[in-house]
Amino acid sequence: MQLRSDRTVPLYMQLKTILASQINRGELQPHEKLPSERQLCRNFGISRMTVRHALSALAQGGLVYTQPGKGIFVADPRLSLNVQVSLAGWSEDILRSGATPSSILLEACLCRAIPEQAKALHVADGEELVKIERLRMVDKVPLALQIAYLPHRLCPAILGYDLATQSLIRILGKEYGLRLARADETVRATLANPDERELLGLSDPAPVLSTERTTYLNTGELIEFSQGTFCGEWYKLKFGLDPYQG
Repeated sequence: MQLRSDRTVPLYMQLKTILASQINRGELQPHEKLPSERQLCRNFGISRMTVRHALSALAQGGLVYTQPGKGIFVADPRLSLNVQVSLAGWSEDILRSGATPSSILLEACLCRAIPEQAKALHVADGEELVKIERLRMVDKVPLALQIAYLPHRLCPAILGYDLATQSLIRILGKEYGLRLARADETVRATLANPDERELLGLSDPAPVLSTERTTYLNTGELIEFSQGTFCGEWYKLKFGLDPYQG
């Protein structure tokens, strides 16, 4: 099928319609990689900017998602995901919602607390923290970007564990004897920044839910300050942070 420049419908919208039809007819299957921008330019005789505009429109409609460094893939039909948030952890919360969770570890390192983190964790500026950044997936579709900061003195050598597949909460409980008691969380609506859009496969502008959580141990000490960015179009949060029974 060719695009027609003499039509009143913009070229990018014609391409978007063609690709959307292929997805809806099953010619392009969920998680199948789309042709590259260069291939689409060559196949349809259009500019890369036009192709990018079409792909952005597909992403806005939830038909495709981006995997950084790998390409653009067909998404599963996006259903509303209603999650009861608890202190059991990400994977347990998602499993209870009936979906399949997974994570990609983006960064795990030691850092020094800047004022924002020091204030949230009630520690001194410059105290050594553990930083854990993960891309959260649901049914293989990117859903959230989460960054957690923990005082390293409370969990020394934690970077030696597999933080991509192992539950952080279970590690803290089993290996360090730390028990979570409660958490305070705030949520606000905002727009994703360029890095968040790329990691979550969102088009511009993209509404997201931005969260901040501080988590307390049963001793009253703060164990974690975390920040999250969640796809706002299909993710519903329900809060009830009960004590974790590990």
